[in-house]
Amino acid sequence: MITDRPGLVTPVSLSIYHSGHLIGRRADMANTQTVTILFTDMVGSTELSTALDPNTADELRQTHFGLLRAALNAAGGIEVKNLGDGLMVAFTSLSRALACAVAMQQGVERHNRRSEEPVAIRVGLSTGEATEDDGDYFGEPVIEASRLCAHAEGGEILTTTMARALAGRHATQEFEALGEVELKGLPEPVELVEV
Repeated sequence: MITDRPGLVTPVSLSIYHSGHLIGRRADMANTQTVTILFTDMVGSTELSTALDPNTADELRQTHFGLLRAALNAAGGIEVKNLGDGLMVAFTSLSRALACAVAMQQGVERHNRRSEEPVAIRVGLSTGEATEDDGDYFGEPVIEASRLCAHAEGGEILTTTMARALAGRHATQEFEALGEVELKGLPEPVELVEV
């Protein structure tokens, strides 16, 4: 909070953008909740779309989003926004988010086995307190999930040791520690885990 005049308090807001899309904002807002945020990104989408004829590129884009949305609908996720070549999805359950991320990668893998135009996606997910505002989410888990997605290679799902700990011993996924990494915009290094 800052005060421009005695007795007048206004909220401070910091907006963070990724590829031209608002992905994070810190402000004094009341609707804070614990969520798991998942970001996807199609690897090399610009190069792929310019190498293909427009109809083939559009069919591939539709197939790509169909695969992602089938997984998120089965897992009960909420599509927050389409990012052009990926999605931002919110979950109230970490286990459902993990299941969705794995199902997305498996769907892409199945598609690639029978397609002349293979695609790869990277996925990042993070759990924590976020602010919901008009159907969008803002806060550290949003920024962290976006940065984890950007850090991932095609075919990877990255999260943090905190998410692995929260998933607990009942998690059906396997986790592999990858070490510590600094992510842009976050004050402390993050312990990476591949799902």
